[in-house]
Amino acid sequence: MNTSAGTRDPDLTRERILEAAHKLFVRKGFAAVSMRDLAHESGVTKSLIHHHFGSKEALWELVKEQAIAAYAEGQVAQLKAAEAPDAELLRDSIARYFHFLQHNPEVVRLFAWTHLDADQSCGQLDAELVRLGAERVRQAQQGGLLRADVNPSHVVTMFVNGCTHWFQARAHHSQWPGVGSDAEFLDDFLKIVMEGLLPRPAEEDA
Repeated sequence: MNTSAGTRDPDLTRERILEAAHKLFVRKGFAAVSMRDLAHESGVTKSLIHHHFGSKEALWELVKEQAIAAYAEGQVAQLKAAEAPDAELLRDSIARYFHFLQHNPEVVRLFAWTHLDADQSCGQLDAELVRLGAERVRQAQQGGLLRADVNPSHVVTMFVNGCTHWFQARAHHSQWPGVGSDAEFLDDFLKIVMEGLLPRPAEEDA
């Protein structure tokens, strides 16, 4: 193992360690990765990893934060910029999340590990994003644009889980008869979700 290259440059060393951590956590999850693995993959000593990040747990948290931030920053900006939340905002949010996962398979795998490990801190990292999304759904409900008899947080949860599981289980359901492409699934998923959220007749008459 070459532990000399980059160790004189703190920023470069941190970058190498983070890249190694991301690669290993995506491949093996948190529990199966050791500090020795991280040191070998990044080409630095374990003491340097401790110096820059403190612990394997701290690295895990940072890798998750970066993965979530890659999506959350753009989505938060879209939600905050919405002056009059409506059904189209929800449709765009679903499509944005779906396409993010589609183009970032490593993030899909990383999220799968957090779910398998019952990782609660991951849910805390994106809790504010979910809160903001649910608030926009609630505002659309109050405006009569979406049905009002469903929990806004459940709406967000359902579309997040639906999109995430599509990619996590792709190798499995791709063998099922009649299952279409990503684009075909998204089109049908949007039809079901958005039409299911249309105001009920009683609500329209109220």
